[in-house]
Amino acid sequence: MKILSYIYFFITSFRNWLYDKNILKVFKVEDVEIICIGNITVGGTGKTPAVQFFAKKLQDMGKNVAIVSRGYKGKRKHEPLLVSDGKTRYATPIESGDEPYLHALNLKVPIIVGKNRYKACLFAKEKFNVDTIILDDGFQHRRLKRDRDIVLIDATNPFGWRALLPKGTLREDFEGGCKRASEFIITKSDLIEDRDLEKLKRFFKTRFGKPVSIAKHGVTSLCDMEGNPKPLFWLEGKRVLLFSGLANPLNFEKTVISLKPSYIERVDFMDHHSFKPKDMELIKKRAENMHATFIITTEKDLVKLPKNLDIENLYVLKIEFTMLEDNSLENMED
Repeated sequence: MKILSYIYFFITSFRNWLYDKNILKVFKVEDVEIICIGNITVGGTGKTPAVQFFAKKLQDMGKNVAIVSRGYKGKRKHEPLLVSDGKTRYATPIESGDEPYLHALNLKVPIIVGKNRYKACLFAKEKFNVDTIILDDGFQHRRLKRDRDIVLIDATNPFGWRALLPKGTLREDFEGGCKRASEFIITKSDLIEDRDLEKLKRFFKTRFGKPVSIAKHGVTSLCDMEGNPKPLFWLEGKRVLLFSGLANPLNFEKTVISLKPSYIERVDFMDHHSFKPKDMELIKKRAENMHATFIITTEKDLVKLPKNLDIENLYVLKIEFTMLEDNSLENMED
């Protein structure tokens, strides 16, 4: 693992050096502000609700917004692919990937996916005349020029085990990546102690001299499969089975623990897992064996579940990104 991490470090560092020295070309989309929301680690920072938060915020400011994503693990024949025009969905989760499809469910803005983010942004500009594009998870995609790089830092694992993939969760050299950031947002701040949060905030502000904001991911509702919200106090004192395909399922469990169930078990799948009927049978049997009152998953996993599920007491926990301290460049400029 250590040797593989060194190889990964060399490849990513060399690639970044080529961009730093202007050897590799960077493409710019004229007359469009591009805001990248990404991270320096693999998953677990709560990026999806953060992207939706900023999309709504920019819309409220009168901006004409679109979201462009790579569409990780999506299977499609043509690119760029229009997932939604803000009113109608034109793609399935299998084609778009789970996160873009979730954006399409929750937002009234165009959602476009494509490995070539420059072409996808041009498509958004030409078809929808947008003035602002949010680049979802594009911090390492340096081929496209952007105006702001917002880097999310998971408060529960800010340094990615201090190692690059596959030994740790860092996507690139920590120092080099952080120096490129325009600003930082420490997410999931409610899952660590206040004194640890202050240390973390001070570290990023002092080390890199960039604005540091604080955010949390709070539970907004517990919904059944028809989308009907149920009281959160229903979980108090109950036996609960969690299942998800997340990079950091432990944070999901910590969030549910805050709702005071009497007992929790967890079934973990790989990140971005597409659930099959056999997976659901496993979950159903596990729930029966532990006498679970509720089976709970995430919004991100909901879009990857098989149709016509025959599971009682299956619910979705909805999470909302909330800024607790907003020291972003945008506010500083105001």
